Amino acid sequence: MTLKFKKNETFYIRDGWVEKTINALDETKSNIFFKNNGIKVLGIGSNMVKGLKYWVKAANIVSDDKNCTMTEFSKLLLQYDRYMDQSFSWFFLHYYLSTNKEECPIFYEMFSLNNGITKFKKNELLEYLLDQFSSEEQLYRKYVENDLNIFIKSYVNEDVLSNPEENFVCPLSSLKLIKKVNDHYEKTKPTYSSLSYLIVYYALYKLYAEKNVNSFDIEDSMNVPESPANIFNLDKYMYLKYLDDMRKAGLVTINKTAGLNTVYFEKIMSLDKIFEEGLGNL
Repeated sequence: MTLKFKKNETFYIRDGWVEKTINALDETKSNIFFKNNGIKVLGIGSNMVKGLKYWVKAANIVSDDKNCTMTEFSKLLLQYDRYMDQSFSWFFLHYYLSTNKEECPIFYEMFSLNNGITKFKKNELLEYLLDQFSSEEQLYRKYVENDLNIFIKSYVNEDVLSNPEENFVCPLSSLKLIKKVNDHYEKTKPTYSSLSYLIVYYALYKLYAEKNVNSFDIEDSMNVPESPANIFNLDKYMYLKYLDDMRKAGLVTINKTAGLNTVYFEKIMSLDKIFEEGLGNL
């Protein structure tokens, strides 16, 4: 796997970009990123179109092929949240970015891995990331620094910029997963009500059940790469609350007898059923 850097054209995801993309793909039934189509259809500059194309591929909005066709995920967004005004949709998008090691190595490093980083200063984190990615061929410091800046701007709304074209907040910042405190940044837990247990379940399904692993140890599942506890900044108490929600919904059983803390999948819920359950009544 070759990790990719500076594919975002120095743009983070802007408010309105994802909904414009899924609605345009649905209306035109064509590749809006072919040649200059994106400039006309989306009404943004050519570099922004290139950046947006990178983001929607990385976030599983479009397939990674020359036609950029809609995925099951983007079709469900179109059906249940076509204007992307629900945190449910953005937590899913955050999940896909954070588990895409190849396209979003910094997102993966900061959310999917249990690296112990809960507080950080940007310059110190940059040196850490350069060390982690040192084996990558032709790796340039400025590329990693660019992507780190984009990563922080994606989750922290700290600047009011003077250029109107640049004055957009990334909707991922509404998830409140990172905050700035004085001269450093801190990972923060989402509010319990903002993150659905269905999304945590989906992350566990992808981690275990999809790979034909029908059970897992609770402690172990909090530390492995792509654990939902890592991805969503959950402490053990909060993680157990979501597991209990899954138990009440009949999705899992939990065995805590004889010193065991094992979770068993009892029901497999497809992505479309998760969206129907999570957003169908809104």
